[in-house]
Amino acid sequence: MYEIKKACVYTRVSTAEQAAEGYSIEEQERKCKAAIESKGWEYVRTYSDPGISGRTTDRPGLQSMFTAIAQKEVEAVFVYKLDRLSRKQKDTMAIIEDVLMKNDVALVSLNETLDTTTPWGRAMIGILSSFNQMESENIQMRTAMGREAKANKGGYAGGKPPIGYKAVNGQLVIVPEEAEVVRLVFDLRKKGGTYVSIAEELNNRGFTSKSGKKFHHSAVQNILNNENTYKGFYKYGKSGTNEKTHAPILDEE
Repeated sequence: MYEIKKACVYTRVSTAEQAAEGYSIEEQERKCKAAIESKGWEYVRTYSDPGISGRTTDRPGLQSMFTAIAQKEVEAVFVYKLDRLSRKQKDTMAIIEDVLMKNDVALVSLNETLDTTTPWGRAMIGILSSFNQMESENIQMRTAMGREAKANKGGYAGGKPPIGYKAVNGQLVIVPEEAEVVRLVFDLRKKGGTYVSIAEELNNRGFTSKSGKKFHHSAVQNILNNENTYKGFYKYGKSGTNEKTHAPILDEE
């Protein structure tokens, strides 16, 4: 029976996870390499994605590992924990079935003591990946609830501030040069300007968007849709509108 010899390590951690759970990229790699050595297999290399969310598979390290697998450079993948591969059940199973198993590559997860070279290991990985997805969704829900509660108390709940403002210590603060753009947009709209004509006027005057690019009609539409924010009101998610949570750029009229 052929014994698997060429094994790689895959590590991933986000900044928040590293701070909260205390296992670093280096620690994951150290434990996985020790496990490879204990089996008598050959360590090939480590593929890593530091600071990248597990809710996407578009990660440089992960994609490089997929390439190595397709080129038959790897026969086993070691991870410290199953959710290092993905936080989403469908992505985890797609990686296992469409990439690893398709190329006869084993997956060993140290934390769950699982090994896809056994039927039991394959079954348990499917079960655990569903729990990983559920936990990820719970985290998102708790984060949204926390932001909504903050908004209800009059604070800025996060996200990208609209043009005209920046976030400082949990509050929206006016950016004077951007506020000039906002006032001009509403003034031109009041005079009958269309989204396109207003964008053209802004560009002709040399104004740029928050990202430093030229204005398009969609950017003008976004500004006009944020009228309540520019009057000092703020709303996040399903929370009610709060009055006087920040300094207004537009007056009540």
